[in-house]
Amino acid sequence: MFAVQKRQHFPLNLFNNQLPMSITKPILRIFDYDKAIEFYITWLGFKTDWEHKPEGVPVYIQISLRDVVLYLSEHHGDASPGSHVAIDDFTELRDYHAHLIAKKYKYNRPGLEVPEWNDKTITMTVHDPFGNRLTFSEELKG
Repeated sequence: MFAVQKRQHFPLNLFNNQLPMSITKPILRIFDYDKAIEFYITWLGFKTDWEHKPEGVPVYIQISLRDVVLYLSEHHGDASPGSHVAIDDFTELRDYHAHLIAKKYKYNRPGLEVPEWNDKTITMTVHDPFGNRLTFSEELKG
């Protein structure tokens, strides 16, 4: 005869700050590979980590810039156009902004703003060719 051992369940403390955090990777809908590369890689300076681009099939790409990781997808069911991604704690945002403006990308000239809800923060919002927005923010020191 076999003994059946009861499975012991341990409560998971979801609010334990000592546990490693999962990584969130937003999926942004794109419609044109070349325009996506021009915007995200050439202008914003992301790098392509990998891409799945078989012939005749929608493309799926992972890109990154510093600790920011995004998926770009042509698949119709992956995401909706018009998404908005907030990128917090982006250090040296003024320098990054100046770098982007110096590139003279004709489709986007973002400004730096101080949001009304926090006068110790600056933000920069860019709009991709597919209706998505990325808002970079940096909390100012001192």
